[in-house]
Amino acid sequence: MWGNDQEKKDFGMLYQLFYGSQEERNYAKGIKVVKRLAGNGYVPAICQLGIAFFDHLGVRRNYNEAFRLYLAAAEEAYPSAECGVGNFYAMAYPKHNACANDPEKAVLWWLRAADHGNAPAQCNLAGYFLQGTGVKQDPLEACVWASLAVHCSTIRFRSAEVFRDQAAGLIDENTRPRAEQRIRELKECLPLAWSDHNAYWKKLYAEANNA
Repeated sequence: MWGNDQEKKDFGMLYQLFYGSQEERNYAKGIKVVKRLAGNGYVPAICQLGIAFFDHLGVRRNYNEAFRLYLAAAEEAYPSAECGVGNFYAMAYPKHNACANDPEKAVLWWLRAADHGNAPAQCNLAGYFLQGTGVKQDPLEACVWASLAVHCSTIRFRSAEVFRDQAAGLIDENTRPRAEQRIRELKECLPLAWSDHNAYWKKLYAEANNA
């Protein structure tokens, strides 16, 4: 989807430097290649550089730069970056004035990420639809997105399970079949291979080692 075969291989080989064992991790070494790939426009590397600036991984923490990079990758429809942009807009106190607190914009970015199979964004949407934050309260939408978050997550997603069960209890019997149909349809096409940044990166790592 993004980048050529060599870029994918180069990026894949960095996975252990960021998320391997304690002995394998080397942020300073990995960030050099990430910066090079990001500078060439490789979208997963742009997202990872944003994560690095947010989490202080081989670079000095800089929330403004993290937001800029998330937005650049999000504009290329990279799901985890779309979710990251939404997260920034959802912060009660935006980090270092990187953006304004705007729940409605958070919902719009989460919807993009959710449509692309990103489980954290789907869970966030479910919570907002349950509470009516940044969007009209809608238990059907909450149930749909929480159910998809459970389905798309690479690990057990307990908060999404809670949202799903809460929302399901608020849906009347006439509405339930419509929710179930949407959930079935979405499950048939989601998640995508790149819906979750870490899972996609791990996949590229495996492919690079098997090449």
